[in-house]
This record gives sequence, structure tokens and C-alpha cells, in this order.
Amino acid sequence: GPDFGYVHREPLFEATTSLDSFGSLEVSPPVSVAGKEYPLGRILIGSSFPTSAGRRLTRMVRDFLHAQRVQAPVELYSDWLAKGNINEFLTFVPTSDKKNFRMLLASPATCYKLFREKQKEGQGEATMFKGKGTEGTEGGDSRWGQGQHTKRVTINKVLSNDTLAQQNQYAQRCIDWNRDILKKELGLTEEDIIDLPTLFKLDKQGKAVPYFPNTVPMIILGEELGVPKPFGPVLGGECCVERRLRELLEPLGLRCRFVEDVASSYHGRLGEVRCGTAVRRRPFAFPWWHCTP
Repeated sequence: GPDFGYVHREPLFEATTSLDSFGSLEVSPPVSVAGKEYPLGRILIGSSFPTSAGRRLTRMVRDFLHAQRVQAPVELYSDWLAKGNINEFLTFVPTSDKKNFRMLLASPATCYKLFREKQKEGQGEATMFKGKGTEGTEGGDSRWGQGQHTKRVTINKVLSNDTLAQQNQYAQRCIDWNRDILKKELGLTEEDIIDLPTLFKLDKQGKAVPYFPNTVPMIILGEELGVPKPFGPVLGGECCVERRLRELLEPLGLRCRFVEDVASSYHGRLGEVRCGTAVRRRPFAFPWWHCTP
């Protein structure tokens, strides 16, 4: 159509990986860092740990992105994830205050803190994964990515699972590594970051996958957020993970709409709502093509 275009790059000699999918290519809101303005934000791409020989974005595409100096790219560590997409642990939401946005990060530590709060309140037997035919069992079927377990999963069982705790400590360290990079490269403070309760587990290759539907890969439509329904522990008829997200995000003028994406197979294929949707954004009001590095 008119005023619409795209760029096609095809590697001739390199193999591609899941880090070449566009879930591992994002852009930040406009930021100011150490006196330097980025009116179009900064490109964010997934990569391997600096000292490892893991997956990286194809060099041809990586070089192409680095040539776009106006949005000087930042490489993040996402190879710890099975899919390797940065939108599994990172997203931005708009706000109407001076900052204009908040950065949302997946946080196993925040999830464990929430679950311990509920356990101390005597809610340790609250059941997860209730609904959509799972009847509170761990996964219920393969769509959940949890295996064919039939044991009822409660807050108490999650908190007593030492292996799961160790795996989430590892995931939290990986996220914290990225947190430090993002704070430095985007000029952020802790007040600009909101931690969302999330749990991961490691697959047979030692890569992280969601333990329950990950709320971070949400679809953002202005103030309306299409958030993957987490199916967390139900207390008084309400999922406590959903309630905590509302407490964190609604004071910013945002509205959470929880979207069930398990039956649609997105979650079972290690994706969430954002992986099966696309949004056409309103362009900047100023002539952005005149921006120079």
C-alpha cells in the first residue's frame, strides 16, 4: 500500500536461529542517555552471553541494524531462553506522566515473594492451572508445556520444589544481567522499572521456558493491555498473579485484559499473545526521517 515498505535481508552462508525472529528485535521508547538524545529510541536485540559461543542474531542482520546509528542498538543476553526472544522478559508500556513509559521485566523473585506472602496468609493450598480443562493439575495436557503431570499444583508445592527454585534463581540472574545493561544504555532508574511475577523452568537443553503463561509478552494497544492469562493460584475466585498485575499497572492509567492463549496453542509452542498478533503503530508527528546520529 502507499507509504508502506519493508527491507528483505537473506543470509547466504549463515544458518539462522530463533534469535533471528522478530521477538528478539525490539525498540525502546525515546530516551535520553548521558546527555545524548535518542528521539526514535534504541534498537534492542537478543544475543548470547559475552563469553559463550551461543546463538546470536545473524551477522548480516546485526551489521545492518548497527548501521542504523540513529537508534544505536543494544545487545541483550537472551540465549538463556529456549526461544531466545527478548520479549519473553522485557516490554514497555506507555504512561501519561513525565517519563512517558515504564519498562516491564519478568521477575521470578517477585513471583516467589508473592507466593510467600500468600502462604503466610494461610493460602498455601491455593491451586494453579485451574480452568481450560486442567482442573488444577500441573499442566493437565501437553499444551501447557509442563509435561503430563497429574498432581495438583499449589503454592505450597511450588515453594517446596528446590529444583524449580534453583532454576528460577538462574533465570533471575540472567534477567538481572540485562536489567543492569538496560539501566545504563537507556538511562533508566529503578523507578522506571516494574517487575512482573513470572516463573520459568529449564528444558532438557538447560534453556528456560515458561512455567505458567508468561504475562510479559503482552499486546499493547494504547492504555489497553492484552495480557496472557497466567492461570496462577486462585484465591477467593481470583488469580493472585492477575490481581498483582492490576495493582502494579492500573495506577498508571493502564487496563489489563487477560487473554486465554493456552487453547490457541500459543503458550504450548512457547509463545504468548504477542507472538500471534501484530499492531500498526501511529508514526511520530515530526519528520523522523530527518533525524541524524
